Amino acid sequence: MKKFRVFTLDLYLLKHFLPSLAVASVFFTFIIVIFFLKETIKLAVEKNLDTMVILELCWYALGWTLTLTIPMAFLLSTILTVGALNADSEIIAMRAGGITYPRIMRPFVFVSIVVCLFQVWFSNFVVPQFTDNMENVRKFILTSDPVSTIRPGQFVTLDKTKGYVRKIYIERLVKSTAGSGEILQNIQVRKIGAAPGATGLTELIIAQEGRKVLKQTVDGHWVKALRLTKGFLFTTAQDGIFQRIDFSSGIFDLNIQEPETIKAMKPIDDMASLTLPQLIGAFEKIKSYPNAVMLSRKASLEIHKRIALSISMVLFVFLGFPLAIVNRRSGKGMGLGVSVIFIFIYFAFFMSSDTLAVSLAVVSPIVAAYMANAAIGVAAFYYIYSRLR
Repeated sequence: MKKFRVFTLDLYLLKHFLPSLAVASVFFTFIIVIFFLKETIKLAVEKNLDTMVILELCWYALGWTLTLTIPMAFLLSTILTVGALNADSEIIAMRAGGITYPRIMRPFVFVSIVVCLFQVWFSNFVVPQFTDNMENVRKFILTSDPVSTIRPGQFVTLDKTKGYVRKIYIERLVKSTAGSGEILQNIQVRKIGAAPGATGLTELIIAQEGRKVLKQTVDGHWVKALRLTKGFLFTTAQDGIFQRIDFSSGIFDLNIQEPETIKAMKPIDDMASLTLPQLIGAFEKIKSYPNAVMLSRKASLEIHKRIALSISMVLFVFLGFPLAIVNRRSGKGMGLGVSVIFIFIYFAFFMSSDTLAVSLAVVSPIVAAYMANAAIGVAAFYYIYSRLR
């Protein structure tokens, strides 16, 4: 019976804590993703890229964002949950029933430890791949538009290789009424190359409309293309056979750039995109670099920062619990305000670790990585001792 009552208490506390944790995680994640990607997303929209490309960019951004926002969410959700229980005198009732503060805190700490262990794995093996893919998509979006030089009423070179050159002519360029960018009207594309017996026109495309798109092949390559509709394709093969393809009731994607393969080689100094085994293996490679000392400190700092950020969520629980016990009528506004203050303090220390350990090299990477955790740990110890003793 006693075990059943203990289990019931844990479930009751978690029933209040877990939804609050989920909402806080979504709240902080949304803010950070929008803040860091607003310019890139704006540029993607202006370039009339496919919606899936923008969604893919946001998906990859979730990797490193979650490693930041989940610790934040633990502090806010702990303060809000315990604060609400305290305001409703439920904490007082538990204490009157002989339940100690450490016992009340136990399910919160248990969840934080489980998520901490998960984040250690997630940040070392999943986030690096997400970061690498996100940077590739961002760089691809930020590159110049290959058909931006197209002007109505004149032939413009679309692309050129050793075997052929393609030129495009459009009659009009209008804004889409659906808000999906510009529509090219009355299009003619001429491919001039090795025709039978002489160099001449080998392919002709005539279409009423077209628009610029960015698509991904099944092999994971990015291809920029013109998506043409209501038209015909005329080709002349090497053997002189003439062929006509009718896509008047369908679409025809004209690739205007050779596929760009997602980069296979990661720069050794791009530590955020390296997994834990790659970081450990990088120490040997770094020895041959001119700036070996700096890169070695950077790699060591990256390893310990990932661990420190994961541990921080446990510390935030120990900090948030005593903060929520006092001021029973302060409400959720006070909880959010206190959370923001301590989150700002933590990340001010955390973000300065690169400067202190790498740029200035005034402290060791281990000290720099964990000094933010030490500051929060001292604050948590002070509030636990002063408010829960």
